[in-house]
Amino acid sequence: MAAPPLTRPEAATVALFLLGGSDDAVHTEDVAVRLESLAPEMFSWQRYRDRLDKELVRVALSDARLKSGLVVGSHAKGWMLTAAGIEFARARSRTLEGEQTQKRRSTDDLQRSRERTRLLQSDAYAHYEDGKSEEITADETDAFFRLNVYVRGASREKKITRIENNFSSDPVLGPLVVEMAKRARERK
Repeated sequence: MAAPPLTRPEAATVALFLLGGSDDAVHTEDVAVRLESLAPEMFSWQRYRDRLDKELVRVALSDARLKSGLVVGSHAKGWMLTAAGIEFARARSRTLEGEQTQKRRSTDDLQRSRERTRLLQSDAYAHYEDGKSEEITADETDAFFRLNVYVRGASREKKITRIENNFSSDPVLGPLVVEMAKRARERK
C-alpha cells in the first residue's frame, strides 16, 4: 500500500533531512531549493507554477515545528530536525527516493565516530557505566554536550539536539544521552 501524500510540513521535514538537518541547522532558502526538486508544485506560486514560493516553505517549516514537533529552529537561525523528525524523514525519504536516499559521506562517519569516542570517554559516561548516574554533576553534563555557562538559548538547544539526534538510539550511549539531554535542558 502506498504511503499517503506528504503535507507541506512533512515535505519540508524530508527536505531538511536530505540536507543534513539532523546534524546542523539549515537555512530556509536551502530547504526551498531542495523542495524545488522534491515537491515542486506543492510550493509553487498559484499563477506562475514554475516559481517556488519561499514563504510557503517558511510556513511549512514553522508548522513542522509548532504543530508536529518535527523540527526546531527559526527562519533567522536555521532549522534542525528533532528525534521525531529524523524518524519520520528516514521512513518517508526511502519512499520518495528509493535506494538513492542521501548517505552520509565518509568524513561525516569519521566525525560521528570521533564524537562517539569522546562521549564514551567522558566523566558522565564513566559514572553511568559504574551505575552512579546520580553522581553526574551539572558541569559534567555540560561537558558531555560541549556546553558552558555562555552557551544559552537556541545555541544550547542546538548542541543538545545534535548529540541527541546522533546518539539517542545508540545501544550503548542511548539511555545516557536521553537522560543527559533532559538534565542539560533543565539547567539554564
